Amino acid sequence: MNKKGYIGIMIAIILCFIVGFVCFKSSGNTQKKENNNEPKTTEKTTTTAKEQEQAKKSEAKLTFIGDLLFEQPFYNATNDIEKSNYFELVNPYFKDDDITVGNMEVVIGNDKLETSGSGYSFCAPQTVGKLIANQSIEVLSTANNHAYDRSLDGVNSTIDFFKNNSNIMTVGTFKQESDREKVQSLEVNGIKIGFLAYTLGTNSKMKIENRFRVNLYRDQNTKLVDDTMKAKIKADVERTKKATDVTIVLIHWGTEFTNTPNSEQESMANYLNSLGVDIVVGNHAHAIQPIKYVGNEKKTLVYYALGNFTSADDDVERTGEKFDNAYQFGLLSTLKITKDDKKISIGDIKTEPIINYYDKDMKNFKLVPMSKYTDDLEKSHYRYGSNFTKSFVENMYKEVISEEFRK
Repeated sequence: MNKKGYIGIMIAIILCFIVGFVCFKSSGNTQKKENNNEPKTTEKTTTTAKEQEQAKKSEAKLTFIGDLLFEQPFYNATNDIEKSNYFELVNPYFKDDDITVGNMEVVIGNDKLETSGSGYSFCAPQTVGKLIANQSIEVLSTANNHAYDRSLDGVNSTIDFFKNNSNIMTVGTFKQESDREKVQSLEVNGIKIGFLAYTLGTNSKMKIENRFRVNLYRDQNTKLVDDTMKAKIKADVERTKKATDVTIVLIHWGTEFTNTPNSEQESMANYLNSLGVDIVVGNHAHAIQPIKYVGNEKKTLVYYALGNFTSADDDVERTGEKFDNAYQFGLLSTLKITKDDKKISIGDIKTEPIINYYDKDMKNFKLVPMSKYTDDLEKSHYRYGSNFTKSFVENMYKEVISEEFRK
C-alpha cells in the first residue's frame, strides 16, 4: 500500500470515529432532555391536582354573640348613641369574619312608638338600630320574648328598619304569613348557610290571626312542644336543608338566671339534631350555659346560651348577686365551616368572654373583650364592689364552658 492509500484509510477511520462520537453525544443529550422533562411533567400534574383539590374546598368564618339587650341606664348615660364607641373593641371581631349572628332582644321603634328600656317592656330608638347597623353584623334573630312588646307595630317597625337601613337579615319574625315559607340564607365562598329562629313565647300574647308574626316552638296557650309545633319545625328545617349546605337554628329558650340547661332545652336540642340541624345557638338565660355536641351519627353543635352581649341593669330584681354579676358578661364565639367537595365540617371553635363595662357613675358604657379587661377597668366597674371581678368571670367561664371550647 502506498503512502497516499494509507493516509486515505486513516482519514476514513478518524471520520468514522468523529461521526460515532457525535451520534453518541447527540443521543445522550436527547436522553438527558427526556429525563429532565419527566420531573417537570410530574410536577405540573401534581400542581394541577392540588389546584383541583383546593377548588373543591372552601371556608366560611362565623361569629356568634348573645342577647343585644339595651336598657334605660344605657340611654341615660349615652348622649349620642349612634356615634357611641360602645362597640369599638369588639367590632374588629365582626370585621374579621364572613357572618356575625346575634339576637336582637329589643324592638326597634319609630316616631309613633315610645322608647322604653325598663319594666321588661322594651322598645329602642332608631339610633340604637343605626348603632347596630354600623357594626358589620349580618344576621339578627328577632324571635324572642320581647318581639311583641309593641304588638304588630313593633314587629313591623323592627323588620322595616333593618331592611331599609342595613344589610342585616332578620330571622324569626314576619310581616306576611307567606314570608314564613321563604328560606333565609346567605352564601359565603360557595357555602349556602340557612337560618331559622324560634322563641319559647312572647311577653304579650298574640291573637290567633297574628301568631305567624313571631316564630314560636311552643304552643302559646299550653306552653308545650306538642306534635303540631314539632311538625311545623320539621317542615321548616327540611325546607331549609333542601336549599342550603348548612342549617343553623337560633332559639330563645331555657330558664333565666341559670348556668344549666333545663329538660326542655335538652329535649329540643335532641329533636333538632334528629332533624339534621348543624348548629343551634340559644339565648334567654342572661348567663352563659354549656356548649356541647349532641347526637351520635349526626353531630349538632349546641350553644345552650351565650349570655348577654349587651345589657345595662346594675341590679336585677329577680335574682341575687351571682347572676347579677353573670348578667354583666357574655360569650363571643367564632368557628369555621368547611365545605370539601360536598362534605361539610365545623371546627376551629373559639370563645371569649365579653364584659359589659360601665363606670362607677354608670357612664362610659363599652364592651370589653376579656383579653383587654385591665385592672383599671376591673376596679372602676360599677359592680366591682359587689364582687364582679376578673376572677368571677374566669371562674364561671371555666366552670360552665368545657376546655375544648375555651380557646
